[in-house]
Amino acid sequence: MSDTRADPVRIGPFGVLRKLGEGAMGVVYEGYDARLERKVAVKLVRRQLLDNPAVRERMTREAQAMARLSSPNVVQVYQVGEHDGGIYLAMEYVEGETLATWLRTAPRPWQLVLRTICDAGRGLAAAHAAGLVHRDFKPDNVLVDERGRALVLDFGLVQAEGGADDSARAAALEHELVDTEQGWPSSQSTNMSPGTSSPDRSNNLHWSVRLTQMGNSLGTPAYMSPEQHFGRPASPLADQFSFSTTLYEALYGVRPFGGDSWSAIRASVRRGVVPPPPLESQVPRRVFKALLRGLEIDPARRWPSMAAMIEALEHDPWRVRGRIAAMTALIGAASLASYVVAVSRAEDGRRCQVGVEQLAGVWDPAREAAVARAFAATHLPFATDTARRVQGRIDAYARAWVTERQAACEDRASGAQTDNLADLRVACLDRRKAHLSALVDVFAAANNAVVENAVQAATALPSLATCADAGGLLSFVLPDDPVVAGRVTALRADLARADVFDRTGRYEEGLALARRTRDDAAGLGYAPLDAEAALVEGRVLMNLVRGEEAEAALQRATRLGIRHDLHATAAEAATVHMFVVAHHLGRPLEALATAPFAESMIQRAGDDAVLRVLFHNNVGTIQQIRGDLAAARGEYGQALAELRQRGEREPFEAIVHNNLGLMYLEQGQLDAAWTNFVSSSELFVAILGEQHPLLAHPIHGLGDVEVRRGRHRDAIPHYLRSLALMEATYDAEHRYLLYPLVGLGKAHAGAGNSDEADHHYTRALRVADANGIRDTLRAEAHAGLGDLAAAAGELAKARDSYEQAVAVYAEAGAGDSEQGVRAALRAGELAAAQGERAAATQWFEQVLATKSEATAPLRAQAAALLQRDGT
Repeated sequence: MSDTRADPVRIGPFGVLRKLGEGAMGVVYEGYDARLERKVAVKLVRRQLLDNPAVRERMTREAQAMARLSSPNVVQVYQVGEHDGGIYLAMEYVEGETLATWLRTAPRPWQLVLRTICDAGRGLAAAHAAGLVHRDFKPDNVLVDERGRALVLDFGLVQAEGGADDSARAAALEHELVDTEQGWPSSQSTNMSPGTSSPDRSNNLHWSVRLTQMGNSLGTPAYMSPEQHFGRPASPLADQFSFSTTLYEALYGVRPFGGDSWSAIRASVRRGVVPPPPLESQVPRRVFKALLRGLEIDPARRWPSMAAMIEALEHDPWRVRGRIAAMTALIGAASLASYVVAVSRAEDGRRCQVGVEQLAGVWDPAREAAVARAFAATHLPFATDTARRVQGRIDAYARAWVTERQAACEDRASGAQTDNLADLRVACLDRRKAHLSALVDVFAAANNAVVENAVQAATALPSLATCADAGGLLSFVLPDDPVVAGRVTALRADLARADVFDRTGRYEEGLALARRTRDDAAGLGYAPLDAEAALVEGRVLMNLVRGEEAEAALQRATRLGIRHDLHATAAEAATVHMFVVAHHLGRPLEALATAPFAESMIQRAGDDAVLRVLFHNNVGTIQQIRGDLAAARGEYGQALAELRQRGEREPFEAIVHNNLGLMYLEQGQLDAAWTNFVSSSELFVAILGEQHPLLAHPIHGLGDVEVRRGRHRDAIPHYLRSLALMEATYDAEHRYLLYPLVGLGKAHAGAGNSDEADHHYTRALRVADANGIRDTLRAEAHAGLGDLAAAAGELAKARDSYEQAVAVYAEAGAGDSEQGVRAALRAGELAAAQGERAAATQWFEQVLATKSEATAPLRAQAAALLQRDGT
């Protein structure tokens, strides 16, 4: 929208040279200040925005506040005045381009991008100190001048901090309100810099959109804070969120919360899932962690101020390390002997040239090619994509390993670390290298199970950060006997291989190797290795669902870990033990009673983030078994919070969302179930790809939600996709196929497709027979066939199906469930219809013997039938 009248010749005391651009707030001209002989940029605010006196007064007051603000990183407002019934702002004229254009026109090293945007952040900090909130910070509202200086501009949506938004001001602002179902507007606002060009819509990286809305939502949706999206007051912390979004996009090439419509962006923001950096990104992890805090959905969890965030972003521990080393050398030069030592160490430091050659034969082009060939040879539909994802993760791990190995060498050379501690650090890194080598060995001989679990296994590579933990290193002592020490090192390599077998689904091989290592460790009398082997053995047995054996191995690992101060080993063993006792041995109360002990062990181990995630997830599943769904929800929430704090996108996060979806589905909270299944599926796609079979589980969950909503036809595509994902990976009788097959039976039955329903139920029973499965899914298939036969008038067939369903429900411990009781009632009704009163009475009395609240209506039906028939 623009005024139709001609451009002015003068605005206040300023001559007008040319129009620079126009946007929602007004028109910007290049002007000339004859008194001071300088160019200025003059923004003439649209008169139609100023009809309300309160709005005019407020805008003038805020412009005057901006004029009092002086910062090298804010476009200076020189003067505020009136022109032809409107308001003008005379501002600093900047030769340059917007940040969006600056980022797009040439590749920039991440260090320069970070420094430039942090300078803009200083401009925001200065505005906050003056009591102002920008409310529309984005790449198009930052100018980069010819010297590379970043300046914040266009405070058109600025609000005095603490001031309330009133409807008059909101209504006064011109807004390009776009229906959220129609996507982006076709026109874009321009900025005042003469170097600005319209954003390139073909480039998804830096084009920006002005969508404004009345009230607290003023701003640009792609960069708006949750407060603005959902109508809450915007404070300086809202600017911090927009700043973090801008910096994230500039560093990683995408926005953290994407979407092609306002509603999609809002949904993404509401979920609060921040994607991890691309695997090829060279930006340090510390930067992402700082951004993660700035992107917290809850403002209270963000950085306390822009200044604090910028300090965290610019804090480089490697520079600090260099300063400390330099100071050490300087102090050492105080004496001749120390000077000689310093020179010697400096020469050693120059010899610290650790490169990728250290990983030759472990991870190099030949090994990478071997992994790619092995994955492709499985012919799985997701094999090539998984190989690419795995290679990216291993590349990142290898680079980090080289960096840590270089740092260990430099710290020894500079004297920042003793020789003993440096030796322990290098030994730790060598163990990590052996673990990586074992993983690549298994990948290079991959079968279907290995490819299916490859990303998860690469994600689970042991932390390199622990090798820089002096406290942990000092607790790690090898035997004094060099022969025994060498044997321990070799056995640890075997144990790493057993761990890799476990994480890639080769459980039997992993169990055999773990037990052999455990026996050899016991023969050496070296307790730490014995404890580590027992832990791996216990984990493998858990995955093989051999509960009693797993419990014994994990108890051994816990005891040895506590006795020998192996805190991390004891903590993990105790946490996994909880899961085994609750899920495999059916003792959830006993498992829950050990939770405080496991949590204390995790704290003793240094509050390891991975263990905390595992702990909260396991406690959540136990609470879910007990039926305390509020407690389960809290634990799952803590697990997700820990994962977000780690800043790494892992398959485990998707699994937790799937668990939440199942829990909400069980409660009948269908909207919440749907949201978590969607989050789980989106995470699986982002982490594992669109063809990975794990994606089938939340997709199946979406089908279950649609069936519970009574939308059977809408459920069918979800079940079909779930089935297709599984069939592409597993054989035709794999146990996992039970889930979508039973789901398809229900959906087709509800949609009136009897033949299709019969086909899928019957196939589900074949799968159950092939695997010896007698669980509730099998029972549901029997009951479903009973419903179909009854509807077709085949009473004998229907009764037989219901009776089989009742028997399986009872075996599965669900005889008193609503589904089990309903099957018994139907069997009784059919027996009565066939004239078998004694059998009918027996079924009805079985129904009446149940006690749960959910079966009360069914009990009432049974009582009525008994009374009607006089049985």
